[in-house]
Amino acid sequence: MDVRLSDGDIAMTASGGYQYITDIEEAVQRVRISALTMKGDFVYDRELGTDYRELHADDSLLCEKLDMLIKESCADIFDTQVEVLSCDDLIAVIKVVYQNNETTTEVDLSGIIQ
Repeated sequence: MDVRLSDGDIAMTASGGYQYITDIEEAVQRVRISALTMKGDFVYDRELGTDYRELHADDSLLCEKLDMLIKESCADIFDTQVEVLSCDDLIAVIKVVYQNNETTTEVDLSGIIQ
């Protein structure tokens, strides 16, 4: 169980409590956090995130390299598998599989990869 993040903040209920998520929603949120965080930038966990330093937007193998890096950064997310399906215009479409449930999410990397 995790707290839902919405627009970069903790989502709250009408009564002021936290909104919680589980299962595939939680896995997708964790994948998105890992993909959108530069490795080493989060002060409380320097291992969180993805190392994009060697990637360039014009790389002909960008999608394959993104797949490898995001799989590595998400390896510790329990019972979750990820695969980058496409990365057109630096928007990565990531397939997330969690305990036989499957969905996709989009991650805009235009502000991260140059």
